[in-house]
Amino acid sequence: MSISNLKDSNSRKKWSLLPLLVLPSFVLLLAVFIVPLFQILFLSFDQPEWKLDNYQRIFEDDIQIKLLGRTLALSIKVTALCLLLGYPIAYAMLRSSEVMKRVIALLVILPLWTSLLVRTYVWIVILGRKGLVNESLIGLGLIDTPMALLYNRFSVYIGMVHIMLPFMVLPLYAVMQRIDLRLVSASWSLGASRLKSFYLILLPLSFPGVLAGSLLVFILSIGFFVTPAILGGLSEITYVMLIETYINKLFNWPLASAMSIVLLIATLALVVGYNKMLSTGPGGLSFLGRLIVLTLRLGSAVERTINKAKEKFVWTDKRIPVKAYARKPIWRPSVVFVAAWLIIFLLDFPLTIIFPLSFSDAIFLQFPPPDYSFRWYEKYFSRADWTGPTITSFQVAAITMVVATLIGTLASIAIVRSEFPGKRIVLGLLLSPIIVPTIILAIALYYLFARYGLIGSKLGLVLAHTVLAVPYVIVVVSAGLERIDFSLEQAAWTLGAGKIKAFVKVTLPLMRPAVLTGALFSFLASFDEVVIAIFISGTSAITLPKKMWDGIREEIEPTIAAVAALLIALSLVLVFIAEVLRRRSQVVVKADDTLIG
Repeated sequence: MSISNLKDSNSRKKWSLLPLLVLPSFVLLLAVFIVPLFQILFLSFDQPEWKLDNYQRIFEDDIQIKLLGRTLALSIKVTALCLLLGYPIAYAMLRSSEVMKRVIALLVILPLWTSLLVRTYVWIVILGRKGLVNESLIGLGLIDTPMALLYNRFSVYIGMVHIMLPFMVLPLYAVMQRIDLRLVSASWSLGASRLKSFYLILLPLSFPGVLAGSLLVFILSIGFFVTPAILGGLSEITYVMLIETYINKLFNWPLASAMSIVLLIATLALVVGYNKMLSTGPGGLSFLGRLIVLTLRLGSAVERTINKAKEKFVWTDKRIPVKAYARKPIWRPSVVFVAAWLIIFLLDFPLTIIFPLSFSDAIFLQFPPPDYSFRWYEKYFSRADWTGPTITSFQVAAITMVVATLIGTLASIAIVRSEFPGKRIVLGLLLSPIIVPTIILAIALYYLFARYGLIGSKLGLVLAHTVLAVPYVIVVVSAGLERIDFSLEQAAWTLGAGKIKAFVKVTLPLMRPAVLTGALFSFLASFDEVVIAIFISGTSAITLPKKMWDGIREEIEPTIAAVAALLIALSLVLVFIAEVLRRRSQVVVKADDTLIG
């Protein structure tokens, strides 16, 4: 064996321990995610009797079937609305300059960095009887009395679409940016109208993004709890809200567990179906590929039918030139850009309402405020029942960020830099907390933590939030690590540096922006989390989102507006930091490419 082969063999042996770096994340996942889910699975069968009574009751109860159907219908409609509104934004990003792409991306991402409760609360301000919409319509003389826009199905649709829209835009653009726009330009040069180019070229090629975004929005909508519970009122109960009622009010754990398992199976079935659609079939094409081919054929058939109709009804008079009947494009890029910016405005403008409202002198929600003062900020900073939960949230989020970033980064190194049996399965399990509806995890952890005295403890919150935060760290850090050329580290080996020293001195500085970005995401995932906090925070470890939830549900006072304004300001700071880290990452990659060149 040559010396070089011996060195390669030794290096592989040394690096064969890399898969062990995934163990901390996997142990946490096993203890705080997988085991609790299996516990509620056993509970749903009335273990140790192992009966199917709870599942039989679910499918025999007309009310539950009706609520499940209503929830599915709600999710489908929200998904369709998000697709309708998100497609123009993604297309506008595709056709914009690099600077404008960044601007649109930041405006789309900004709501994701803003507290979920804040984004829901703002619609109470806008749609309330004394809200912006009613006051504006009354001021214009269009109505005499306020309309019932809040606490009904309409407000649920508005609130959910506002929250879910970014989850549709981002997958759409991720796929669209890989489309070669020269294909569209070529179709124009061959005489195709803009509409024809859209449904024959752009739409089929963007199908993977449409499918991914629709699946993501649909899954999130099925298990969504906060917004329907706040904006829906008593008549708009969803399946998830019914599960929460069986837990906290009726204390029927077996039935609630069975309902949770049904919801979980439906979610996993969607994910499996999505993977099957992308998998290659016997003919060499995936189901999605066959769907694209079918769309192209249908588009061609429609085009032939239109041309025949034109020949029969339009060009019968040979004396009139054909150009006189040439139809103008039904839509132009300018129309799409106007629509996209209007949707972006409606996405971000509601957040600006909070700032003037937070300075209101009124004792109830009213927009515009009759007068301005700092009374609600003073009340927030002077009351321990507000500052205490804020401190708790910062403490829990900080600890979660440190733990999640550490073990998530280790797992990312193992996943990107090593190969081991079952790697795809392990990665899927590590990312699964993102897919599973949060309400199911909250119920499972509530049942587990109650047995070990962790209800109402910061340790319980940290453990639960870390499970939710680790997937974000793995996604961000893995993407950053894959962009770093491994040959730089190998060059350090040839210069005498050991494996660990080469990684610390070369690779770790290059992946630092990705690690810090993952840390920001993990901090926000913990700080903004409300569903798990509702179940396990108890009375001694109340977080700020839990305090806001109680305030919105029990008494809506403008102090919440002051808190919301502060949270939006915090989100702006985090977005600024993330943008700085992104630019540093780009500089690092360019320097990396320069060194390689």
